[in-house]
Amino acid sequence: MPSLLWVNHFAVGPGEGGGTRHFELGRELARRGWGVTVAASDLNLHTRRYARRSGPGDRRAIDEAIEGVRFRWLWAAPYERNDWRRALNWLSFSARVWRLPRSERPDVVIGSSPHLFAALAAERLAARWGVPFVFEVRDLWPETLAAAGGRRSPGYLALERIAWWLYRRASRIVVLARGSADYLAERGVPRAKLVHVPNGVDVSAFAAIRRPPRETLTLVYTGAHGPLNGLDAVLDAAERLRDRADLRFLLVGDGPAKAGLVADAERRGLANVEFRASVPKQAMPALLAEAGAGLMVLRDVPLFSFGVSPNKLFDYLGAGLPVVCNVPGEVAEMVRAAGAGEQAADASGAALAEAVVRLAAAPADERARMGERGRAWVAGEHDRPVLADRLDGMLRSLVADRAAG
Repeated sequence: MPSLLWVNHFAVGPGEGGGTRHFELGRELARRGWGVTVAASDLNLHTRRYARRSGPGDRRAIDEAIEGVRFRWLWAAPYERNDWRRALNWLSFSARVWRLPRSERPDVVIGSSPHLFAALAAERLAARWGVPFVFEVRDLWPETLAAAGGRRSPGYLALERIAWWLYRRASRIVVLARGSADYLAERGVPRAKLVHVPNGVDVSAFAAIRRPPRETLTLVYTGAHGPLNGLDAVLDAAERLRDRADLRFLLVGDGPAKAGLVADAERRGLANVEFRASVPKQAMPALLAEAGAGLMVLRDVPLFSFGVSPNKLFDYLGAGLPVVCNVPGEVAEMVRAAGAGEQAADASGAALAEAVVRLAAAPADERARMGERGRAWVAGEHDRPVLADRLDGMLRSLVADRAAG
């Protein structure tokens, strides 16, 4: 049985809020004969609380088997605000990865890049063990730092050096967005290294959804509430549409911008906006059954036109929801290809409100057909088994090449 160690600081299981890409793809790989270990921290990215230990004093590694996937929960230093303690959180987790014993040696190591230090630790571990290293580019660094307003500081340049070290050292580079592959190839990364395995959805999890006719169209957003998520535009749109009793906005998730958004909605008196805490993946079908459409929004940043593969979009489509989207480029093209929604003219609240009104003006049966088209499209292009087959083939070729070499 071939074995895989997949390192992602922020991976979660199906019973927690957050992205479950690594669990769902790991489960599919296990069904294909792989032994899969996911190394992650149990300090939740959004709640910033430990899920499996009593507090920061408990630094042991905790093993948990979930539907054929072994999670190895590693300690990381606690933090509350995005200050130096967050960097310490990253570095402490990466140090724990680096200390994994030789008895854990797999056939392949994947290092994922929500941040680069964990991916670097995964690469160093693979080199020490003499096994192939795969670099999974979830976020482009340091480009993501620039998108958040960062400058070309010494820290920026250090991240750039680490990223290029990982591009050179990787046997393969998994990209989640096609545009990321083009971007890297234009900058000298060999095309032969690049493999497109985007985010996706377990379509079967949404099979039982039923939506009775409703007088109110609820537009739901699920995901992080951060400075780059563009949720201020949703509040602007809600304010413009506050007199429409047939429209409401439901924002589900957590993040550093949430408190400010809640306060802003209260200040504006937006009775048509509801906030809820994040829900585990297992609860997502019931949540999306409450809604009549999904909101795919991000801040107006050039990087997002080619470098993102949003989980929430695939969840909406898997749940049969039409989508209102304000993200240009690759994301907009997916919504168009699926025939599943309305595209806003730009990232402003005014443009988002206009797109919402257009969707609301469509007859209910036409919105249902949009949802059906979206579900069919995502089942063919982004269902987890489809993506797992692609990943399985790439990983097996690396194992075979190493055995032959």
